[in-house]
Amino acid sequence: MWFGLIKDPVWTYLLLINAGSFLLMGLDKVRAKLDSGRIPEMWFFAISVAGGVVGVVLGMFAFHHKTSKTSFQAKIALAAVLSVVMLFVLGLIP
Repeated sequence: MWFGLIKDPVWTYLLLINAGSFLLMGLDKVRAKLDSGRIPEMWFFAISVAGGVVGVVLGMFAFHHKTSKTSFQAKIALAAVLSVVMLFVLGLIP
């Protein structure tokens, strides 16, 4: 099953960008706990628009990170809509 996904470049891209965005949420959570340099929210918005919205949302819930920040949630919801529109425009969703 997984090997079929890897042969398709679109699914491979989506798998990798969502895995990366998930890990990015985890990294930002660790940095928040350590009071270290944080990852700007614009990066999460950009990676979500680029197709990594599922990873960002899963990361939010898995790491309990930014789940109470409604402004961030609104930005990610907008990014989800924009990424679906982009998939339509590119002809990847019929």
